[in-house]
Amino acid sequence: MSGARVTVTTRRPARPEALVVFDDARLPAAVREEVRRRFRAGARVAVVPALGRGAAGRFAAARAPRTADPFAWRCLGGAVARALADEPVRRGVVLAPERLDGDALAALVLGLSQGSYRFDRYRSRPGSRPPAITLVAATRQAAARARQALPVAAAVEQARDWINTPAEDLGPSEFEAEARRVAREHGLSIRVLDAERCRRLGMGALTAVGRASDDPPRLVIVEHRGAGRRGGFFALAGKGICFDTGGLDLKTASGMELMKKDMGGAATVLAAVAAAADLGLALDVRGYLALAENAVSGNAIRPGDVLTALDGTTIEIVNTDAEGRLVLADAVALARREGATHVVDAATLTGAALVALGRARVPMMATDDALARALEQAAERSGEKVWRMPTDEEYRRQIRSEIADIRNMGKGREAGVIAAGLFIAHFAGDLPWGHLDISPAAWAEGAHDLGPKGATGVMVSTLVELLRAHTTT
Repeated sequence: MSGARVTVTTRRPARPEALVVFDDARLPAAVREEVRRRFRAGARVAVVPALGRGAAGRFAAARAPRTADPFAWRCLGGAVARALADEPVRRGVVLAPERLDGDALAALVLGLSQGSYRFDRYRSRPGSRPPAITLVAATRQAAARARQALPVAAAVEQARDWINTPAEDLGPSEFEAEARRVAREHGLSIRVLDAERCRRLGMGALTAVGRASDDPPRLVIVEHRGAGRRGGFFALAGKGICFDTGGLDLKTASGMELMKKDMGGAATVLAAVAAAADLGLALDVRGYLALAENAVSGNAIRPGDVLTALDGTTIEIVNTDAEGRLVLADAVALARREGATHVVDAATLTGAALVALGRARVPMMATDDALARALEQAAERSGEKVWRMPTDEEYRRQIRSEIADIRNMGKGREAGVIAAGLFIAHFAGDLPWGHLDISPAAWAEGAHDLGPKGATGVMVSTLVELLRAHTTT
């Protein structure tokens, strides 16, 4: 539950325990040769003793990317933080290259924060805290841009903590409590529609998914009012399945093992709205968190049942394990009813996303070309990766039902990512709609540049960049 504490300044501290430079231009000659030897051996970050040469106790050199690609700089920042965490130092100082533009510099800050992340909540003997890191920017303007990344870095860390937390400690009621805490601390307004209120409103999809659990479903709406209510608002919707058994279409034991992460979309949305508030974005943003537990009991929904969503759409249930799109149906429909101008959802939605793109890119869908481009550009600026999937009419036919308006699964194993996304798109109507299927990328199966095995916090920074860009359009 911690990562490196990063601060930004333009003044270099006098005696750092570890001084980090990029490439080796600022190193003493004797140290430079050892760094080059390690670079030739394949190291990306070389940490060597200063041996009395200079004020620092250790020098660290990182092999700088040849371009200003934010993804490369974010990953390198993570590698630097991981290297410092392996050293017996309490503070490291990073000298930012003067040539870095704003986006690459912000991505470097995100990487420095993420690289040493750890989740120690359940360890009887937590490890020592990673070293604090001070980034020295070349100019005041660069420092100001770098500081804008700090609230985003904190939001990514918070999302990771939530996703890593077991369902026993973060069910729908505990997630609601977390949303209330976040609202207090970040100046957000909050509404909670409990299960009974959702039923009275006609949210037959959300309430059906959660009705088998002892912890009832609910819809939590958090709002950052940054535009003074001059018009509509930008909506983000997050899938918040706090644990997914699969329902009566029960998952296998191995398939259920990581289902504590199935609320990753709601965690991503809540973290992004909190960051938008911290940055003071001049935009009204609402986050819709559709919280439920897909459990098994005599009251569980069944294959063949027909549900009615908030907007009156009837839904044939083909498989009870396709529940995330059901809770998002009502969340998106409510955002549309309440006057959203755009809606983007984030969800750990399909296993098919892993087959389609692996973990390197997040499948993205959109019914509006301008919104699709904005999502792609936001991801690029923040050092993340998406890939747009098609929305052709031929794919829409997969979710047509013979007995209801639509069905909650496509037909067979074809285009599962697309069929699931288009199901949600139905409830956005003519609103510009975007969709991020974060299921594979939200969880790392092993240690990587930006942290250990576990939750990654993917797409938090992309959503914040999307909102930031929308304030200028």
